[in-house]
Amino acid sequence: MKKIVLVCTGNTCRSPLAGVLLQDLLQEEQEYLIETAGISAFPGQKAAEMARRVAREKGLDLSAHQSQQLSDEMVGEADLILTMTVSQARRLRLSYREESGIIYTLGEFAGKSEIVEDPIGQDLEVYRQTRDQLEKLLKAALERVPEFFSQAGDYSDSKNYNRRRHRMKLAIGSDHAGFPLKENLKDWLKETGHEVIDFGASGQDSVDYPDYARKVARAVSSQEAELGILICGTGIGMSMAANKVEGIRAARCQDCYSARMARSHNNANILTLGDRVLGTGLAREIVSAFLEEDFVGKRHQRRVNKIMQLEKELKD
Repeated sequence: MKKIVLVCTGNTCRSPLAGVLLQDLLQEEQEYLIETAGISAFPGQKAAEMARRVAREKGLDLSAHQSQQLSDEMVGEADLILTMTVSQARRLRLSYREESGIIYTLGEFAGKSEIVEDPIGQDLEVYRQTRDQLEKLLKAALERVPEFFSQAGDYSDSKNYNRRRHRMKLAIGSDHAGFPLKENLKDWLKETGHEVIDFGASGQDSVDYPDYARKVARAVSSQEAELGILICGTGIGMSMAANKVEGIRAARCQDCYSARMARSHNNANILTLGDRVLGTGLAREIVSAFLEEDFVGKRHQRRVNKIMQLEKELKD
């Protein structure tokens, strides 16, 4: 029997709804065991009232649900883990490197570029929309499940995880001052399962940082890479240069909070760092914070649109 674990934040709205919907879609199928959990759940809470109501509209019962925290044991026993958002999936992949090959967002696994936003605190209609979105994605995901497990092989062998490891495709570059930190981060990112395109520099002989900022920025703007990392002495010059390339929102960050906000509120697509002002440990934490987050949209989308409009007006 294959275990599928559905994960959200508090395990009171999205994942419980997804769980009963998936059970309903599977009907009498005995091959799969469905479990739900939250990354930051308070154990023993009931499903949200609105979630129970929209489930009842489909003839489904969430009255017995009790929230639970996602545990190491649950992850170890899972054959497939589906999260609601990109940031949740990234957080789990970074925490559980050996299991990263079975961790997907529900939208990603279903072949859709969608996240399932948290409806907590919203009205009944929003919960209905969330329920219907979950049902649509689960139906698409179920079409892929048999193929996924047939290709996965025996997941009791941990080596098989590495063959299905999720990778972000990252572009990285530096000048001579940022070269040591670039090499360190590049090796570490590869170890954590990411695909890294190194645009140089290739050593510590003096070079001009705009040349490398241009290469990485163009790789990101053309979608050759999902995100970029640029390193010079302070991160300032790289940020200035990269932001001259259309479509780039490069953020120089020296702490984890700024890195998270750069992604979640500003939809930054390049992180710039300073080798001479950051230690290796802090730099890794900043990169992790940057990669874990996803853009929240909503009111922030309006503001990012204004940045892009300003860029277009100045170009014209």
